[in-house]
Amino acid sequence: MSKNAGSKFTVHGSRLGLASVAFVLLGMLTAAAGEESPAAAIKVGEETVLLADGPGKGQQDTPAVAFGKAVYLVVWTEGAPVELGRARILATRLSPEGKVLDPKAIEVAPNKNADGPQTCPRVAFCKDVFLVVWQDFRNGKDYDVLGARISPEGKVLDAEPIKVAAGGGTQAMPDVATDGNGFMVVFQAHPESPKQLVYKTLAVPVGVDGRVGQQAEVMEQPHPKIAWDGANYLVVAGGTNAYFIGGRMFTRLVGPDGQPKAKMGEHAAGVTPQARYSISAQPGKGWFLATNRVNTDAWGWNGPGAMMCYFVTSEGKMAPDFPKPVNSPQGLQPGWLDVLDKDGGGIPWGPNASAWDGQHFVVVWQRFHRGSAPGFAKPLTNCDLRVGLVDGWKPVDPSRVEFVANSPDGEQWPALACEGPGKLLCVYTKSTSDGKVSICARTLQTQ
Repeated sequence: MSKNAGSKFTVHGSRLGLASVAFVLLGMLTAAAGEESPAAAIKVGEETVLLADGPGKGQQDTPAVAFGKAVYLVVWTEGAPVELGRARILATRLSPEGKVLDPKAIEVAPNKNADGPQTCPRVAFCKDVFLVVWQDFRNGKDYDVLGARISPEGKVLDAEPIKVAAGGGTQAMPDVATDGNGFMVVFQAHPESPKQLVYKTLAVPVGVDGRVGQQAEVMEQPHPKIAWDGANYLVVAGGTNAYFIGGRMFTRLVGPDGQPKAKMGEHAAGVTPQARYSISAQPGKGWFLATNRVNTDAWGWNGPGAMMCYFVTSEGKMAPDFPKPVNSPQGLQPGWLDVLDKDGGGIPWGPNASAWDGQHFVVVWQRFHRGSAPGFAKPLTNCDLRVGLVDGWKPVDPSRVEFVANSPDGEQWPALACEGPGKLLCVYTKSTSDGKVSICARTLQTQ
């Protein structure tokens, strides 16, 4: 374990800029004077590396995190799948203060098959266990969704992985959520001999005892995400089963038994097939969705890249006050957290994460820089992580730019979990100039 030097207010692994420090001091002075203080800045803790010199030899990816019984459990892919298929799912626990409790990490489901990579883990906590799910190629033919339970003390409770979805064809890209009584896993499925490229999203309940329930088809869309709002699950899936330029996102309510409810919702989003969604719930109110708008093309035909916010009510409908999409938008629009710089110097794009902190939705998203090559040949270079607050679908003061990580290295793949009001942990990957990747974490305080 290692930490970057710095205070609790950190950017680039260093201290906040003078303007941010002045803002915080101003809030302290006005509060002392009995005046209403401005909104508190998001406090970002020191960076902690979760595993140094791991078996993946500097290749780590796709982290996820959940909180339960006074610990965070972080899971990730350790190793590169293309190198003899030795990618494995590792885990470690962190204290609420961000201290690593398992410095050697936990191998979730050991597999001696060198050609059986394990990737894309997700995790949730219910009652006294964490459930980790991932896609696994150990059968040597196609991916299955497997799972394993881990105790808050760091013990793997299943000697053999749970077969969450291991039928014919491919089952992959899982996500998991909990209603407080058990777990619900969603995944995309692809038949063994398809006549056309069709992916279906299915849901399957898994008990805290590891028992797997009956699968149910949710929709014919890929890349599902899921969250529980206190009465139902909402499943969101992005893209279509064919190429398109401007796209839609699809949502559907699913009951605690895993069965779809009502009709599927279809929402214009202006996204591409490569859109990345995050979903989180406000208990009793509904769900927040965040997604990148488009992959910015060289000619700008798709309009500017942006990070957009949506809110789906507990009835499964778009918030009634949500603004209508703007044709050929320029600049920051209502419901947008971030937008492509006018000079093309910065692009919000790719995976993002969100969580409910008890008062607002907290969102962390990626923002790439552009290289110095002339004309349209400017490549995407360093990626930073920005953070913002959202009320429903409305960003809270998007003009204020705050960072989780903003260093000369590349930070990507954010994941978020909340332990209680205003206290969260953000996990992400960090790529250095020598090609090594590590899993890092920072605590966040928002209230």
